Amino acid sequence: MSMEIEEDRPVPPRIDLIAAVVWMVFGAAVAVGAWRMDRLEHLNINPYEIPGLVPFVLGVTIFLLGGVLAWRALGQGALQSQALAPPEPTDPALLRLMAWVFGLMLGYALILVGSGIPFWLATLLFIAVFIGVLDRERQEVLGRTRLQQWVRALVYASVWSAVVSLSFEHVFLVRLP
Repeated sequence: MSMEIEEDRPVPPRIDLIAAVVWMVFGAAVAVGAWRMDRLEHLNINPYEIPGLVPFVLGVTIFLLGGVLAWRALGQGALQSQALAPPEPTDPALLRLMAWVFGLMLGYALILVGSGIPFWLATLLFIAVFIGVLDRERQEVLGRTRLQQWVRALVYASVWSAVVSLSFEHVFLVRLP
């Protein structure tokens, strides 16, 4: 699977504006969903430990960053007539790469997490496969063998799986499956 992608081109301001609106809607939905979560006052939960606090902050942050992107796109002329021209066709290699990314993320969220596999192992598998598959060409250019590449992916995955799992359990006090 060769994924040669042409040089990065500047993103048209109209595309940035569309992406900004999508991010703002997503951020608002996350913030509203988190705000509606039960506060567990009846259990005398510390206000800084309530369920939904971290997702609320993340949702608001995503919304605000989407607003910054929209502001920049508008400043670059996203609503001018030349900016409304149809976009150029997308590189098929980039579409394949995006399909891999979305497929792996959906597989992690829908299959690995919550399927009875411990969270740390699901995360380790996801990160290792993500790096092993999507970083293959760069590793080959650097002269690494396939075995070296997968060992490297497993090392990174082990470290990040431990960091994520321990952070959730000991910092955010979230019991993981």
